Amino acid sequence: MTSIDLALFDQAWDRFESWLAARSPADHAALRPPATSAELAELERRLGFALHPELRRLLERRSGVVEPEWNRGSEQGVFPAGNILPLGHRLASTAEIASMHEILVDVGEDNDEADLWDEEDLAGHLGLCVPFALPNDGGVAFVDHRPGPTYGHVYEMGIGSGDLEGTLWGVSLTEFVGAVTDALETGGPFLYYWPVTFEHASGRTCVEWNVRS
Repeated sequence: MTSIDLALFDQAWDRFESWLAARSPADHAALRPPATSAELAELERRLGFALHPELRRLLERRSGVVEPEWNRGSEQGVFPAGNILPLGHRLASTAEIASMHEILVDVGEDNDEADLWDEEDLAGHLGLCVPFALPNDGGVAFVDHRPGPTYGHVYEMGIGSGDLEGTLWGVSLTEFVGAVTDALETGGPFLYYWPVTFEHASGRTCVEWNVRS
Protein backbone atom coordinates (compact mmCIF):
# COMPACT_ATOMS: atom_id res chain seq x y z
CA MET A 1 0.00 0.00 0.00
CA THR A 2 1.50 3.28 -1.10
CA SER A 3 0.90 6.82 0.06
CA ILE A 4 -0.83 7.47 -3.27
CA ASP A 5 -3.35 4.72 -2.49
CA LEU A 6 -4.07 6.28 0.90
CA ALA A 7 -4.43 9.67 -0.73
CA LEU A 8 -7.07 8.15 -3.00
CA PHE A 9 -8.86 6.76 0.03
CA ASP A 10 -8.77 10.19 1.66
CA GLN A 11 -10.28 11.72 -1.48
CA ALA A 12 -13.04 9.10 -1.55
CA TRP A 13 -13.78 9.56 2.14
CA ASP A 14 -13.79 13.37 1.88
CA ARG A 15 -16.33 13.10 -0.93
CA PHE A 16 -18.50 10.76 1.14
CA GLU A 17 -18.42 13.00 4.21
CA SER A 18 -19.04 16.09 2.10
CA TRP A 19 -22.23 14.53 0.76
CA LEU A 20 -23.40 13.62 4.26
CA ALA A 21 -22.63 17.08 5.62
CA ALA A 22 -24.57 18.77 2.82
CA ARG A 23 -27.46 16.35 2.29
CA SER A 24 -27.82 14.35 5.51
CA PRO A 25 -26.44 16.41 8.41
CA ALA A 26 -27.92 14.11 11.08
CA ASP A 27 -25.91 11.20 9.67
CA HIS A 28 -22.79 13.34 9.49
CA ALA A 29 -23.26 14.42 13.10
CA ALA A 30 -23.45 10.74 14.13
CA LEU A 31 -19.86 10.10 13.00
CA ARG A 32 -17.51 9.72 15.95
CA PRO A 33 -14.05 11.34 16.21
CA PRO A 34 -10.90 9.56 15.01
CA ALA A 35 -9.42 6.64 16.92
CA THR A 36 -6.37 7.49 19.01
CA SER A 37 -2.97 5.92 18.49
CA ALA A 38 -3.44 4.00 21.73
CA GLU A 39 -6.83 2.65 20.56
CA LEU A 40 -5.36 1.53 17.25
CA ALA A 41 -2.43 -0.15 18.99
CA GLU A 42 -4.80 -1.97 21.36
CA LEU A 43 -6.95 -3.12 18.44
CA GLU A 44 -3.96 -4.55 16.61
CA ARG A 45 -2.84 -6.25 19.81
CA ARG A 46 -6.21 -7.94 20.16
CA LEU A 47 -6.31 -8.89 16.49
CA GLY A 48 -2.79 -10.30 16.58
CA PHE A 49 -1.81 -8.70 13.27
CA ALA A 50 -1.54 -5.29 11.62
CA LEU A 51 -4.57 -3.52 10.18
CA HIS A 52 -4.83 -3.13 6.44
CA PRO A 53 -3.60 0.42 5.73
CA GLU A 54 -6.95 1.55 4.28
CA LEU A 55 -8.85 0.26 7.30
CA ARG A 56 -6.36 1.93 9.60
CA ARG A 57 -6.84 5.19 7.71
CA LEU A 58 -10.63 4.85 8.00
CA LEU A 59 -10.28 4.56 11.77
CA GLU A 60 -7.88 7.49 11.78
CA ARG A 61 -10.70 9.47 10.18
CA ARG A 62 -13.69 8.09 12.12
CA SER A 63 -13.98 5.49 14.87
CA GLY A 64 -17.56 4.38 14.34
CA VAL A 65 -20.82 6.23 14.87
CA VAL A 66 -22.86 7.06 17.95
CA GLU A 67 -25.70 4.81 19.07
CA PRO A 68 -29.13 5.50 17.53
CA GLU A 69 -31.20 8.01 19.46
CA TRP A 70 -34.00 6.40 21.43
CA ASN A 71 -36.89 8.62 22.39
CA ARG A 72 -37.97 7.01 25.64
CA GLY A 73 -41.52 7.59 26.77
CA SER A 74 -42.70 8.73 23.35
CA GLU A 75 -44.22 7.18 20.26
CA GLN A 76 -41.54 8.54 17.99
CA GLY A 77 -39.25 5.53 18.25
CA VAL A 78 -35.66 5.27 17.12
CA PHE A 79 -34.10 7.94 14.95
CA PRO A 80 -31.55 5.75 13.14
CA ALA A 81 -29.01 8.37 12.13
CA GLY A 82 -25.69 6.68 11.38
CA ASN A 83 -27.04 3.73 9.34
CA ILE A 84 -25.11 5.22 6.46
CA LEU A 85 -24.00 2.09 4.59
CA PRO A 86 -26.03 -0.46 2.61
CA LEU A 87 -28.16 -2.89 4.63
CA GLY A 88 -28.19 -0.35 7.45
CA HIS A 89 -24.57 -0.98 8.42
CA ARG A 90 -23.10 1.38 10.99
CA LEU A 91 -19.37 2.08 11.16
CA ALA A 92 -17.78 0.26 14.10
CA SER A 93 -15.43 1.69 16.72
CA THR A 94 -12.11 0.05 17.53
CA ALA A 95 -13.66 -1.64 20.58
CA GLU A 96 -16.61 -2.93 18.54
CA ILE A 97 -14.25 -4.22 15.87
CA ALA A 98 -12.22 -6.16 18.42
CA SER A 99 -15.34 -7.68 20.00
CA MET A 100 -16.88 -8.68 16.66
CA HIS A 101 -13.59 -10.12 15.48
CA GLU A 102 -13.59 -12.43 18.49
CA ILE A 103 -17.02 -13.68 17.39
CA LEU A 104 -15.74 -14.28 13.87
CA VAL A 105 -12.80 -16.24 15.25
CA ASP A 106 -15.20 -18.42 17.25
CA VAL A 107 -17.42 -19.01 14.21
CA GLY A 108 -14.37 -19.89 12.13
CA GLU A 109 -13.12 -22.35 14.73
CA ASP A 110 -16.53 -24.01 14.88
CA ASN A 111 -16.46 -24.39 11.10
CA ASP A 112 -12.97 -25.86 11.23
CA GLU A 113 -14.07 -28.45 13.78
CA ALA A 114 -17.06 -29.37 11.62
CA ASP A 115 -14.86 -29.46 8.50
CA LEU A 116 -17.49 -27.53 6.53
CA TRP A 117 -15.29 -25.45 4.25
CA ASP A 118 -12.55 -25.97 1.71
CA GLU A 119 -9.20 -24.29 2.23
CA GLU A 120 -9.94 -21.51 -0.25
CA ASP A 121 -13.37 -20.66 1.21
CA LEU A 122 -13.68 -17.29 2.93
CA ALA A 123 -15.54 -18.82 5.88
CA GLY A 124 -12.51 -20.95 6.63
CA HIS A 125 -10.43 -17.85 7.36
CA LEU A 126 -12.72 -15.66 9.45
CA GLY A 127 -9.89 -14.98 11.90
CA LEU A 128 -8.28 -12.88 9.15
CA CYS A 129 -11.46 -10.92 8.43
CA VAL A 130 -11.64 -7.60 10.26
CA PRO A 131 -15.09 -5.99 10.67
CA PHE A 132 -15.56 -2.28 10.05
CA ALA A 133 -19.35 -1.96 10.00
CA LEU A 134 -22.28 -3.78 11.61
CA PRO A 135 -26.07 -3.81 10.99
CA ASN A 136 -28.79 -4.80 13.44
CA ASP A 137 -29.39 -8.32 12.12
CA GLY A 138 -26.19 -10.21 12.95
CA GLY A 139 -24.41 -9.43 9.71
CA VAL A 140 -20.99 -7.89 9.29
CA ALA A 141 -19.00 -5.94 6.70
CA PHE A 142 -15.29 -6.64 6.87
CA VAL A 143 -11.91 -6.24 5.19
CA ASP A 144 -10.15 -9.43 4.13
CA HIS A 145 -6.67 -9.62 5.67
CA ARG A 146 -5.63 -12.91 4.06
CA PRO A 147 -2.29 -12.54 2.27
CA GLY A 148 -2.63 -12.75 -1.49
CA PRO A 149 -4.92 -11.39 -4.20
CA THR A 150 -7.93 -10.83 -1.90
CA TYR A 151 -6.00 -8.76 0.66
CA GLY A 152 -8.00 -5.59 1.25
CA HIS A 153 -11.21 -6.82 -0.39
CA VAL A 154 -14.46 -5.73 1.26
CA TYR A 155 -17.14 -8.35 1.92
CA GLU A 156 -20.53 -8.46 3.61
CA MET A 157 -21.61 -11.65 5.35
CA GLY A 158 -25.02 -12.38 6.86
CA ILE A 159 -23.81 -14.47 9.77
CA GLY A 160 -27.08 -14.06 11.65
CA SER A 161 -28.98 -15.64 8.74
CA GLY A 162 -26.46 -18.44 8.28
CA ASP A 163 -24.89 -16.94 5.15
CA LEU A 164 -21.16 -17.63 5.43
CA GLU A 165 -20.25 -17.36 1.77
CA GLY A 166 -20.04 -13.59 1.77
CA THR A 167 -20.77 -11.01 -0.94
CA LEU A 168 -17.98 -8.94 -2.47
CA TRP A 169 -18.68 -5.24 -1.92
CA GLY A 170 -15.43 -3.93 -3.36
CA VAL A 171 -11.85 -4.87 -4.11
CA SER A 172 -10.76 -2.12 -1.71
CA LEU A 173 -12.24 0.26 0.84
CA THR A 174 -11.50 3.09 -1.58
CA GLU A 175 -13.58 1.44 -4.29
CA PHE A 176 -16.37 0.62 -1.84
CA VAL A 177 -16.62 4.14 -0.41
CA GLY A 178 -16.54 5.58 -3.92
CA ALA A 179 -19.33 3.29 -5.12
CA VAL A 180 -21.51 4.09 -2.10
CA THR A 181 -21.00 7.82 -2.69
CA ASP A 182 -21.87 7.39 -6.37
CA ALA A 183 -25.18 5.84 -5.31
CA LEU A 184 -25.87 8.64 -2.83
CA GLU A 185 -25.08 11.36 -5.36
CA THR A 186 -27.10 9.87 -8.21
CA GLY A 187 -29.86 8.06 -6.36
CA GLY A 188 -28.86 4.93 -8.23
CA PRO A 189 -28.10 1.51 -6.74
CA PHE A 190 -25.14 0.05 -4.97
CA LEU A 191 -25.55 -3.60 -6.00
CA TYR A 192 -29.14 -4.35 -4.84
CA TYR A 193 -29.40 -1.42 -2.42
CA TRP A 194 -30.92 1.96 -3.20
CA PRO A 195 -30.48 5.04 -1.01
CA VAL A 196 -33.64 6.84 0.06
CA THR A 197 -34.51 9.42 2.69
CA PHE A 198 -35.91 8.21 6.01
CA GLU A 199 -38.15 10.80 7.64
CA HIS A 200 -38.52 10.47 11.39
CA ALA A 201 -41.73 11.41 13.23
CA SER A 202 -39.84 14.42 14.58
CA GLY A 203 -39.36 15.73 11.04
CA ARG A 204 -35.64 14.99 10.95
CA THR A 205 -34.21 12.93 8.11
CA CYS A 206 -31.36 10.51 7.50
CA VAL A 207 -30.21 7.97 4.91
CA GLU A 208 -31.94 4.63 4.55
CA TRP A 209 -31.13 1.82 2.11
CA ASN A 210 -33.89 -0.18 0.41
CA VAL A 211 -33.39 -3.61 -1.14
CA ARG A 212 -34.72 -4.05 -4.67
CA SER A 213 -34.55 -7.15 -6.84
